[in-house]
Amino acid sequence: MVYFLHMKIQAFQKQTQKTSLAPAMRQSIEILLLPCAELELAIEQQIQDNPLLEYDEEQKKEEPLTPAEKYLLERFKGMSQGYKPRSFDTGEEEREEKTIANVKSLTDYLLQQLRLEINNPSDLQIGEFIIGDLNEDGYLKSSCPDIAAIFRAPLKQVERVLQTIQDFEPSGIAARDLKECLLNQAKYRFNGSGALVMKIIRENLDALSKKRYNEIARNCQVSEDRVKELVQMIASLEPKPARNHQPVKGNIYVTPDITVYLDNEKNYQIRINQDFLPALRINKTYQRLLEKPNLSREEMDYIKEKIKNAVAFIKGIEQRHETIRKISEYILEYQREFFEHGPTAIKPLTLKDVAQHIDRNESTVCRAINHKYMDTPHGLLPLKYFFSQALSGNDNENAISNRRIKEELQTLIDGEDKTRPLSDQQIVEYFKGKGIPVARRTIAKYRKLLRILPSNLRKE
Repeated sequence: MVYFLHMKIQAFQKQTQKTSLAPAMRQSIEILLLPCAELELAIEQQIQDNPLLEYDEEQKKEEPLTPAEKYLLERFKGMSQGYKPRSFDTGEEEREEKTIANVKSLTDYLLQQLRLEINNPSDLQIGEFIIGDLNEDGYLKSSCPDIAAIFRAPLKQVERVLQTIQDFEPSGIAARDLKECLLNQAKYRFNGSGALVMKIIRENLDALSKKRYNEIARNCQVSEDRVKELVQMIASLEPKPARNHQPVKGNIYVTPDITVYLDNEKNYQIRINQDFLPALRINKTYQRLLEKPNLSREEMDYIKEKIKNAVAFIKGIEQRHETIRKISEYILEYQREFFEHGPTAIKPLTLKDVAQHIDRNESTVCRAINHKYMDTPHGLLPLKYFFSQALSGNDNENAISNRRIKEELQTLIDGEDKTRPLSDQQIVEYFKGKGIPVARRTIAKYRKLLRILPSNLRKE
């Protein structure tokens, strides 16, 4: 017996409530998110899209330079090329700018090899995804089952394509973990010793990281001296295959949105970097067109809409500057000790603290500090640098910033005797002597975040 299911389509109304941002508010949020350099590009795009928006050259000519503006012009000579950030913790002067050759990116290099090795369209598509999914160190982020599910392909096909890519240059690329990365490099090297090297990597990697050579010698049935020879071979392998193909981060240029400087009275002042952005205004010719009696309804609506968009854009830029100014002034006031004494004097600060002080929403503060930089006497720093949690977990005035602990920890390790490196317990005692109670597990946690090895592995 066969049953037929009859479906009837009906239209009905349903009343619901949902939050919807007005176009002007959405545009204001987008402007707030933009750092100084990107805002300049956004202004150029708006000038092209909206004929009623134009540069106000007269305003720039009429305004005399203030002492702060003169300082900025001197500080940022050649701003068209951007500003090169210095390392605030080394105190090194800016190095002479050098021209860097245009080096092919790692992605392009791998795709070139892929197209030479693989012709099948399905395999090629999977291979392109794998290459695009590599992290900055050259490791594959997704698992093979996940990739197979994305392409609805057999798992063996994905693994076959991955194995092909893992044979590409640079050696060790597209590995899923450190062990696989080292094994992929070792299998083509160390003639006569390759098998032992791979055995150590495959079965004794944990013992190797802790320098337990006697344990490795027993497992591999060789002498401890032989193990040390093999360890030297392993040390020649590259744990980050993409390292030599990464862009040189020291040559990335950043335009600071805020500058903190000392005035003639030796007081710290804030300057929002808007002098390098063009002044904007509404085109007066179009405004006068609205007064003409023979203007059609469509023309009038078009001009009114463009004027509305232009005004909203200019207002959004002004609100952005005002919000950043208020945040920066509060940071300068609250983190006064940082500007006077350096990173080890930084205090805990949260988005909530700033939001309450400047009467803004936390999400607004978060957007305002995103990708924004402040030029300080201690170097060029992201605004997020000034925000950190209290070590003790409370908000009292005596709370210690966890960033301060990290800064002092890094300084302490950099200056230690490398033949007698400090243990975590000795570091705990150091902070205890300064009246800062820090648990040993906290020191171990921060040390790992700073990528500092334990004392037994730092010993030289």
